[in-house]
Amino acid sequence: MSRLEVKSFANRIRRLYIEHGEVNRIWSKFDSLRLCNSFSEEEEEIPDIEDEKDPRHLILMGLSGVGKSQIGKRYAKRNPGYTLETEDEKIDIKPVIYVELPFPFTQLHFYTAILKALGTDNFRRDERINHVKNRVLGLLKKQKTEMIIFDEMNFIMRTKRFDDQEAMEMLKDLTNKCQLCIVCMGTPKIEVLRNMEDEYIRRFGKDVIQRFEECDDLFCNLLSDIEQTIQPPEEIGLGDPSTGYPQLLHFYSQGRIGYIHAILKEAYRLLGVFEDCEDLNKLVLTVDILRQAKFNLFGESDHLT
Repeated sequence: MSRLEVKSFANRIRRLYIEHGEVNRIWSKFDSLRLCNSFSEEEEEIPDIEDEKDPRHLILMGLSGVGKSQIGKRYAKRNPGYTLETEDEKIDIKPVIYVELPFPFTQLHFYTAILKALGTDNFRRDERINHVKNRVLGLLKKQKTEMIIFDEMNFIMRTKRFDDQEAMEMLKDLTNKCQLCIVCMGTPKIEVLRNMEDEYIRRFGKDVIQRFEECDDLFCNLLSDIEQTIQPPEEIGLGDPSTGYPQLLHFYSQGRIGYIHAILKEAYRLLGVFEDCEDLNKLVLTVDILRQAKFNLFGESDHLT
């Protein structure tokens, strides 16, 4: 393996992402939400057609490390926009945007986070909140946004100076004014936001991103896919139960793919892959290296219990 090959190997580890079954299931649900909110060009020309839309929304929950943020970010990247040229201007069409909610959560930070996701940082910090809100509503319509994925919904609940129900009403108002669908992502604690009102329960479906509960064939296949994706210089047998790797990684991660990625990246950092490694014999993943990587990240504590 040449230096160039080592760099290529390091880049594969950095970009590591596996579209396993649970990822594709959630993405399919996102597609369904958008489809239920779409109209043909002929229908959109009918007067008051917007009044007939009843967008569906989703509260998407999952434990820390199951991959919520990556699912949201990568879905937005999978659905890129395009530039629409009119006689007067060029418009960046943004069908799906990903927004990480701010902490502490405030109205101004909420709307400016949406503006940034739409591609603009051009706003005054002292601008009145109603002006910022109207600008957001106008751009969402102009840029034909169909879905907003809001991540870190827990930040709403952690902001003690902001009322949880006021935040939910802000989300509802956004969907009413712009006729788009939203996905709200967070840990299972955010379900209380949905349960505050019958209206929220009607508007928002709920789903849970599952971790790999057992060290079974599904988990072993995931590890085999990881090994196939990173293409190590020597075969590891990452998904082969006879090597002990699946059992060890499941114990360390409790089936949460985000932790698996973190441990593997730290393990290869320890091996020197990201520092132009010249001794290719060092690129061998071992149990001791995985143990040290886990310790570096999480210490001795049973961090996931």
